[in-house]
Amino acid sequence: MDSILLTEDRPGLRQVYAEFLRNLGYQVIETGSVEEAKKAVEVTDFSLVLTDFMLPGANGIDFLRYLKERDPDFVVVIMTAFGEVKLAVEATRAGAFDFLEKPIDLEHLRIVVERGLEHRRLQRKDSFRESQAARDDHAIIGDAPALNRALVMAEKVAPSEATCLLLGESGVGKELFAQFIHRHSRRSDGENVSINCAAIPSELIESELFGHEKGAFTGADAKKTGLIEMADGGTLFLDEIGELPIHLQPKLLRVIQSKDFRRVGGSRTLTSDIRVVAATNRDLKQGIREGWFREDLYFRLAVFPIEIPPLRERKADLPRLIQHFLGQLRFAHADVDAALLKDLTGYHWPGNVRELRNVLERAIILSQGEPLAREHFPDNLFDHDAQIGFRFSIDLTRNFKDNLTRLETQLEQRMIQLFMNQEGGRRERVAKRLGVSVKTLYNRMKDYGLGE
Repeated sequence: MDSILLTEDRPGLRQVYAEFLRNLGYQVIETGSVEEAKKAVEVTDFSLVLTDFMLPGANGIDFLRYLKERDPDFVVVIMTAFGEVKLAVEATRAGAFDFLEKPIDLEHLRIVVERGLEHRRLQRKDSFRESQAARDDHAIIGDAPALNRALVMAEKVAPSEATCLLLGESGVGKELFAQFIHRHSRRSDGENVSINCAAIPSELIESELFGHEKGAFTGADAKKTGLIEMADGGTLFLDEIGELPIHLQPKLLRVIQSKDFRRVGGSRTLTSDIRVVAATNRDLKQGIREGWFREDLYFRLAVFPIEIPPLRERKADLPRLIQHFLGQLRFAHADVDAALLKDLTGYHWPGNVRELRNVLERAIILSQGEPLAREHFPDNLFDHDAQIGFRFSIDLTRNFKDNLTRLETQLEQRMIQLFMNQEGGRRERVAKRLGVSVKTLYNRMKDYGLGE
């Protein structure tokens, strides 16, 4: 509901204008002086200010200038009984949106208020788009064919209302793609609300998503608006959707299908017009087989899947990415030399674009303003050959096939050790690189005594 500040020192007129505007569906706060109006502005974000020219303690132009100093985008309409052209000119120069002469025709008042509020909405829309465009961290950098294919898919799905599922390893930029889809959708004026399902304890995520009523559980001292409600008219981005507890998945499915939900502890059904974009680095189809992800939710989310490539599959983009991050981090030296770039290109980047940015930020700190060099980067980035370093002796009492089997077993054991080190112990990634299931990897590690 749009809120209007009405400042008029004559109670009778103020009441007439206020009742007329309320009947049109606006929220109206009434004040009788500039002092009262300033106090109201301190605590409320008004969509429009309608103020008399002659007021106790100051005139409307002074009040207008005060409002414009607080916020240049304030929409202010001046009312006066004098009808002098010079007052209208002065008010316009000071930033007034319009000028009304008393006695005011109520139908004309309605038209001016509607125009003023539409002007305010357009101002906010333009400001929002400018701020989005100005944020370099929203840029998707690169020209690799695999990345371009993903971008083309995102461009095609963005204007629709289809639910979208972003697939890819951790750090590839799934959130950037979600922001891209929102910005290019018909919901771009609405909120883009995001939640990382893996970052919130399972006992709290229901309240974060759906909200709760006062007294719903111990510690619920007040009503809480959930993210689903906050995203009404916009986009809800569910990152790491594979971590959403199984008991909440039917509730999310209902929101996607029917747009309705209930707060925790509530009996009233609420509605929220949201578009859902989800992302995961897990194999949700495997989750269906293993019972930790619902099949009906998967098919509802995967209406339009987009696979985002890992950095190792688009290393030609490294120079541009490095230059982008160095500029973003405000580093004086805008590039790295050819030898260092070649070394960095040889690394497989398991943490993808996120790892690249973190490594560059660390290197900048260590360089102390000097050009980046190899010694500013972790040693593991340059161990491209992955020296295995194990011995294999041939057993001449056995045939070739038996010796080859022994070699394969030892090689697999050593590769698991190397991959586990490179991936920080993340078994899903190691299994993917080995081309086996997580369960198979777990059993192999148990056989080799490489973990619990």
